[in-house]
Amino acid sequence: MALSDPYPLAFLSAILTPVADCAFSLSRFEEQSGSGNGQQWTAQLATPLWQVSLSLGPRHWEAAREINAKLQALGSMRSLLFADGSYSPANGQAAGSGVTISAIGSDRTTIALTGLPAGYRIAAGDRLSITHSSGRYYFGMFSDHDTANGSGVATAIPVDPPLPLPIAFGAAVRIEQPIIRARVPAGNFTPFTDQPGRLSTGASLTLIQKL
Repeated sequence: MALSDPYPLAFLSAILTPVADCAFSLSRFEEQSGSGNGQQWTAQLATPLWQVSLSLGPRHWEAAREINAKLQALGSMRSLLFADGSYSPANGQAAGSGVTISAIGSDRTTIALTGLPAGYRIAAGDRLSITHSSGRYYFGMFSDHDTANGSGVATAIPVDPPLPLPIAFGAAVRIEQPIIRARVPAGNFTPFTDQPGRLSTGASLTLIQKL
């Protein structure tokens, strides 16, 4: 069977756990200029992209070789769907699969959600993803706290980065195990090292979001 692009969650992302370390950071592409009186101007040159740095925990050599083989076949051109298996929302409560967008701020940096459990608490730093445009993925973070009312509605929650224009009212929002589509740039994968009679160790990789 031919390898697909992107790799589905179950093909690679699911077997990357256990993760020893995982860090998400947002790379912004901005240009700054200034004047002699101290004024500063900033312009965004491109859409911000998430970078994910992963250190993988030790595992049996057979599992380690499977990960090595799949990442080496991935190369730097193909992409994968990734969900951080070590992550859970701050409140530990399941949001369910019926969460949708009910409103979007004019600058697309705030959203209202419906379909949440009554009293569900969203915390700053919680993540979300939204599938749109036939296979594209928005991935973001909530920038402030909010709590759903008794009808399961939370209003005007700030998100970063802003939502792309194709996302509209009614879009489904994934809060548990949000998904990012990403690739591994050349030189950003260190494979597992096999040690006879011991667990394989030392693997790490860096993912760059693919829009």
